[in-house]
This record gives sequence, C-alpha cells and structure tokens, in this order.
Amino acid sequence: MSETRQDEFNYRYPHKVYGSIPGVHSGKSLGTGDSFAGFANLFDYPDPRRLDLRASLRNNLSTGGNSYLVRRYQQRSPITLWMMADLSRSMAVSNVNHEQLASLTQLVAHSAISLGDRFGLAGFDSGLRHDVYMMPSRQRSTPNLAADMIRDSDPASSAGVGGLIHAANMITSTHAIVFLASDFCCDIEEVDRALRQLSRYTVVPIVWKHDDVNHLPSHAGWTEMRDSETGEYRNVWMRPSIKKRWKKTMDDHFEQLTACFMRHRVRPLFTDGNVTGEQLSNYFLGRT
Repeated sequence: MSETRQDEFNYRYPHKVYGSIPGVHSGKSLGTGDSFAGFANLFDYPDPRRLDLRASLRNNLSTGGNSYLVRRYQQRSPITLWMMADLSRSMAVSNVNHEQLASLTQLVAHSAISLGDRFGLAGFDSGLRHDVYMMPSRQRSTPNLAADMIRDSDPASSAGVGGLIHAANMITSTHAIVFLASDFCCDIEEVDRALRQLSRYTVVPIVWKHDDVNHLPSHAGWTEMRDSETGEYRNVWMRPSIKKRWKKTMDDHFEQLTACFMRHRVRPLFTDGNVTGEQLSNYFLGRT
C-alpha cells in the first residue's frame, strides 16, 4: 500500500545565521560547509583533510616561509519557522476555518523539519492561547501535533485579536521566519504594533480574504446578519447600495492593510482557500 506524500515547499532565509549546529542556511561561523572563507595555517587549524598544497606552495614562494595552508569554510546553520495562528471568531466563518489553518500549520512544520529546522506554534484570539502553543522542536511528530492542537482548539471565548501582540512577544528565536496567518479583520493599528515587534524577523503574512459580501443577495429584502466576532444576530434591509458600501469598506480595509505591510517591507500572500506548497515555494522565489 502506497503512503500519501506530505506536501512541502522550498524556502531560503535571506540573512546569514550565526550558530554552531549544522543546518542548510548560510552561516557566519567557521566549520563544515561549502562556502569558502579563506586559508589558515595548518598549525592553527590542524585539519589535514583540507590541506591545500598548491596554495601552500604559492604562499611559501611569495613569502619565503615554510608553512602549510588549509581551507576554511563557513558552516551552514538552522533557523526556526514559527506559525502565529489566528483563532479568533472571524476565522471560523465563511471560507476560513480551523481545518484550513491546521493544514497550513502542518505544511509549514513538515517543510521546516524536513530541512533540519525547528518549528514553533503560537495561537491567539482575544488573548494568547496557551492550549495552542508549542515550543520550537525538530521532532518528526511535530507537524501532526501542531495541526491537531488547532483542530481540537476551543472556540474563542470573546471577540477581538488582543492576543496578537502577546503571541508576537512569545517569539524569541535568534533567527526565524514567522508565518502570520489571519483574515486581518481587525484594527490596522494592532497589526502595525505586531509587525514592529517582529521587525527583527522575516515575516510572511498569510491573508485569508473573506467573500461574505459577494454572497449577499443583490436584490432588496430582509437579510439576517451575524457578527462573526460578537456572535450577535440582527436583521438588515439589504439594498444594492448597502452591499456596494460594505464592499467598498472591505476594499478600503485591505488597501490600508497592504499599505501597512509595505511600510514594514513585508510582502503578504493573499488567499481565499487552502494554501499549497507550490504557492509558498513561488512566494519565496518572488513569483506572483
């Protein structure tokens, strides 16, 4: 019986990483690697496997010395991939749900661990979700555990995304790529504060766009509406002008959100469904 292959994506950290543990990203430390960092005296770095006789001969002819040179390389090092998962009430309605968020989390965690990196999870809604939190780990079971945490999580107890900045404060890794998955139906100021807190990291916003407005009836008549955050119902006399005004409000909100991302030099990935490994690979390759 064939085993289903887990989807994954390719990514590259844009900065050099300082660390002594071997990994796949360009590092600053000297050690095992494939990036040449210069020559050193054999007696200072006694590793005869990297002895370069031609370089030693050229050096001795030019200096009149009698030394042997060895090649030095920069060691590749690991990083941490974090998932900041929005579990607020608005993420449980329309075309966005916990199953899609769990699938994305499993995809990111699997891709990280496959490359030898670590994966951490921080969930939030109106506060920090301690039941959806995972310290960075390289364990093979991490992708399934993280996804199940999201699938089995309780509904948000109150409205809002007040826990966004608290989740950002939980990320203390030295080198990290932070995936911020949300519908971003909140105050832009809260997003701005979180991005300032995460400014030292590479942030990848995954933006789920709601399609609720497109599903509203185009004709006039009574429509029952439910606030996704407060859970309150109310009857609205729907007119084409109201639908048009609501759509403009949503368009303006996402324009302001995009401007906020641009101020922080962050490039978002917009989606209205499941996020695939191909989409994320294209994102990191700079493709649209």
